[in-house]
Amino acid sequence: MPGTGGAGSGGAVGSGGAVGSGGAIGSGGIVGSGGTLSGSGGASGGSASGGSSSGGAASGGAGSGGAASGGTGGADPNFHLFLLFGQSNMAGAPTPQASDKVENPNIEVLGFEDCPNLTRNYNEWDVASAPLHSCYGGVGPGDTFSKAVAAAYPEARIGLIPCGIPGVDIDMFRKGVVSSRRGEFTIPPDNHWSGAYEWMIERAELAQQEGVIRGILFHQGESNPGQQDWDDKVKEIVDDLRADLNLGSVPFLAGEMLQSCQCVNHNAIIANLPGMIDEAYVISSAGLNGQDEYHFDLAGQHTLGDRYAEQFLQVFQP
Repeated sequence: MPGTGGAGSGGAVGSGGAVGSGGAIGSGGIVGSGGTLSGSGGASGGSASGGSSSGGAASGGAGSGGAASGGTGGADPNFHLFLLFGQSNMAGAPTPQASDKVENPNIEVLGFEDCPNLTRNYNEWDVASAPLHSCYGGVGPGDTFSKAVAAAYPEARIGLIPCGIPGVDIDMFRKGVVSSRRGEFTIPPDNHWSGAYEWMIERAELAQQEGVIRGILFHQGESNPGQQDWDDKVKEIVDDLRADLNLGSVPFLAGEMLQSCQCVNHNAIIANLPGMIDEAYVISSAGLNGQDEYHFDLAGQHTLGDRYAEQFLQVFQP
């Protein structure tokens, strides 16, 4: 996916399934619009029934739907944290409208960088509104996702840890790896990091001092279309994040590429993730439109965020 320099985007969730339009969801099943909930679990089996959704087809995977710690000793278990990473579709390309700027005091964001225009500071908590992943960026799935989760848990605080960087390849997020394209991108606050993994860990650990990480939202692949070892690299990243942050098997939600993108064939590789990673889910992009060849439009991002939330809420065990 094109895009150099700056910070940007990435996103899926469940107990081994995916979200989309025209399917169903369960513990290792799929989510769809008007569908029912079904499917047998992965590693530990189980099934579920009932419910409907607004997504497209989804594929099952491994996992038992268990909860994980994801926080430190003094953390508030009612402060639900979410790590968001990937490239420009995680950060979001469409311009925020007035409705996207409406704030909910229960939804907070860990500052992505110093943004005087947003009165937001790097690595400090502030009430969230778009943009999340930069000072002047767009709307990504994290915006609508957080509003839906906050509506489901009105007594809780929701905390977003945005780490999307437009245009980056998957190697940027691998532990101990320096991407061959590292020089094209800037990592806040001063670009001293050799890669984005260590930066994500620092931000996540800072957030864990106050809350508990409940899920990981991911959207990346436009810069690695068809790369056959991409899914292995994603598994490596998830395994490292879960181990280094003591997350257990928190849900990992990975979003599909835009259906009209020339990179759409990468969705077949994304579909492998639930079979490789416990509690991994694919979030469908079926029926969503783009504002250009690579990026979801505003309505598409809103729906994509809703699908992430729907899958997460199906499997979350507070």
